[in-house]
Amino acid sequence: MNILLLGLVTGVGFGYVLQRAGVSDCACLFNALNLRNTKAIKLMATAVAVGIFILYPFVALGGLSLGAKNLNVLSLVIGGAIFGVGFALSGLCPGTALAALGAGKKDVLYLIAGGLVGSFVYALVYEPLKPILIDPLSFGKVTLPDLLNLPPLLVGYVFALVILAVVLLLDRRDQKADAQDPTAHQI
Repeated sequence: MNILLLGLVTGVGFGYVLQRAGVSDCACLFNALNLRNTKAIKLMATAVAVGIFILYPFVALGGLSLGAKNLNVLSLVIGGAIFGVGFALSGLCPGTALAALGAGKKDVLYLIAGGLVGSFVYALVYEPLKPILIDPLSFGKVTLPDLLNLPPLLVGYVFALVILAVVLLLDRRDQKADAQDPTAHQI
């Protein structure tokens, strides 16, 4: 199967899950950002952990490379701040925005258009900004398994188990809060 087609099929499937779980709703994500409703956090964290459990055996067998990117600290901090402001203002991230569009919510067209314009502007200013934002504090392709000098499968599985433990703790916390106030975690 063509890799682009596989990406499209997986993306549509994941968008369906986001929509069915209610995570493509702005209120759900606003509540997640202030930790009043952790459904979105638990869903995304579980997806990351499951992805690790599925992909890392292929990495360990040499059949797949995850393609580490260069660690550029300054550009990551600035890009993360821009992304965070956009996320907080819109209540959606790119994935949940596309899931909302797939559900027929037309108001997200402005958000998607803004993201595309931002990507285009970044492509235009990349070369002039490279010596300022990317080259300083650039550490090359750094991975946690390389830093710890441990096998990627071990590091990946330990990381996935830690993620799942956090999800379980959040779920327990939410269940206690729901027992005290059944409306506490509703959207």
